[in-house]
Amino acid sequence: MNKISKIILCLISLALLACPYSADIFAGTQYYRLSYRDDPATTMVVGWCEKDTSTNALVYYGTSDYGTNYLSYPLSHGIDRAVDNKYGLNHRFARLSQLLPNTVYYFVVRDDQGISERMCFKTLPDNADSPVSFIAGGDSRTARPGEFADSLRCRPWRQEANCLISKISPDFITFSGDYVVVGTWLNCWKDWFSDWQLTITPEGRLFPLVPTLGNHELNTDLFNMFDMPDAASYYSLAIAGNLLRIYTLNTEIKCDSTQRTWLANDLQLHTGTFNEPYWKFAQYHYPLVPHAKYVPNTAMIDCWASLFETYKVNLIAESHSHIIKVTWPIVTSSAAGSDHGFIRDDIRGIVYMGEGSWGAPLRNLFTHFSPDAAFNWTRNQERMPGFQLVYVTKEKIEVRVIKFENASNVGQVGIDDPPGTLPTDIVLWEPSNGSVVTINHPKPVSSNEVSIGSFATVYPNPASEEIRIDFQGKSTTVKVAFYNAYGGLIKSLSANTNNPFKMDVSSFKPGVYYVYITSDNLTDCRKLLIAR
Repeated sequence: MNKISKIILCLISLALLACPYSADIFAGTQYYRLSYRDDPATTMVVGWCEKDTSTNALVYYGTSDYGTNYLSYPLSHGIDRAVDNKYGLNHRFARLSQLLPNTVYYFVVRDDQGISERMCFKTLPDNADSPVSFIAGGDSRTARPGEFADSLRCRPWRQEANCLISKISPDFITFSGDYVVVGTWLNCWKDWFSDWQLTITPEGRLFPLVPTLGNHELNTDLFNMFDMPDAASYYSLAIAGNLLRIYTLNTEIKCDSTQRTWLANDLQLHTGTFNEPYWKFAQYHYPLVPHAKYVPNTAMIDCWASLFETYKVNLIAESHSHIIKVTWPIVTSSAAGSDHGFIRDDIRGIVYMGEGSWGAPLRNLFTHFSPDAAFNWTRNQERMPGFQLVYVTKEKIEVRVIKFENASNVGQVGIDDPPGTLPTDIVLWEPSNGSVVTINHPKPVSSNEVSIGSFATVYPNPASEEIRIDFQGKSTTVKVAFYNAYGGLIKSLSANTNNPFKMDVSSFKPGVYYVYITSDNLTDCRKLLIAR
C-alpha cells in the first residue's frame, strides 16, 4: 500500500471514530434517513434499506423515549412504499402523519429479524415566530479514478462534512444534487448511504433531507431513494408556517414549460397575500452564472431569473461547479456596470450561494473581475470544500460557510438547544467581506392582510369526507381553489357567498391542503388537513 492510500484510510478511520453512532446493529434494516412529502410540522418519512432479509418491518414511535422496548411505544406504522433493487438496494418508506409540531419523536424499526437502535427526530414548528436553521450544499460525489489531483480526498471530505452535521444539529438539510459519481456503480450508493449514517447524533437524532436532482442522477433516482413528493423532482415546502418557503427545481429538464408554469403559479399564490412567507429560498443544481469551469446558462436565466425577481425570492443555492461562492444581492441587467448579465442591487437583489463543494473534486475558480472575484458582484469565493449554514428568523437570514475541518474536536449541539446555536470549535470561512452574510427583511410581509376568520371559515378541520365553508361579508361570487402542500392545483370552482358551500373531499388523499378563497379584492387562505 502506498503512502497516499495509507493517509486516505487513516482519514476515513478518523471520520468514523468522530461519529461512531450505528443504528442497525440488531435489525435486518440499515441505511436510515428522513425526508418530507408533506407538512414538515406534522409529517415525516422514515426510510431505510433491507440489510439482507427483512420481513414485516414496522416503525414504533412516540414522544417518550422507551429505548428499544418497542411494545412501549404508543404508535406504529408499516411500510407505505417499497422500491426493490435500486442500485442493488431495497428501499422501504414509512410515511408518518398527524404528528405534533416542534416535538421530538423517538422511534425504532423492528422486523422479524430484530430491532434497530433507538433513534429520534424533531418535527418543525408550525409558526413563523420560531426560528429555524438548515444546512445547504451539494456535490458529495467522489471522482472517477484519476479524474482530479485530489480525487482520493473526496470521500474523507464527505465523511467529515457528515460528521459536522451531527455536531451542528440543523433542523433539516437541503441538498442541491450530485450525490455519487455514477449510480450504476453498485458501491457508490451503498457508500453514500453508509456515510450518511455519520450525520446521526450520539443521542440518535436524524435530520430530514430535502433533495434536488443533479446531473449525476437519473430522473427517478431521488424519488425512489428518498420518497420525495414528486417523480418530476420539483416541489415546494412550507417551513415553520409562513416563515420560509422552499422551492426545489429540476435543472435536468431545463426550461420545461410545465415546471415553469408550476413555479410561476406557486410564487404568485404566495406573493402579496396575507399568507405570503417572510422568506423565499430556491435550490437547484446548475448555476445560472458559474464561478468555475462552465459558461453562463442563458436558457435558465431567461426561464427563471425574472420569476425569482418579480416574486421576491431572497436566497438561492446552486451547485455543480465544486467551489464556494456567495454573491452580493443581484438582479438581471444589461445596463452600464453589469457583468455577465447581472448587476448588484442591494434593495431588490437576490443573494446566490454555492456551488456544490460537499467533497466533490475541486475546480479552479474564474478570476474574470479580479484575482479574488469571478465577477464584479461576487462577494467572496474560494476553492475549498464546505457547505452553508443558514439561520432564519422573521427579521433576517444569516448565512455562514462551514469549512470541513476539525470535526472530531467540534462540540455537540443538543436537541433542545435553540436553532442556530454554533457548536464550539467549529471552523468558519472568514473571507475578506466577513464570515456572516446577513439579509434583513425589508418590510412587513403583506399590506393586504385579512385577519383569520374575517372572510371565510372552513370546517370540519381535520376533515375526512366533506367540508363546508361559511362566508362573511357582502354577497359576491368567489373562486374556491384547493392546492396540495407543494402548490399543485387539485380543484377549482366558483361559489356564491349567499349560499351554503359544501364539497366532497373523500377522493383527496390524506395530507395537508390549502384552500384559497378569492373575490375581487380579497384573498383568504385556510390550511386544511385530510385525515382518515
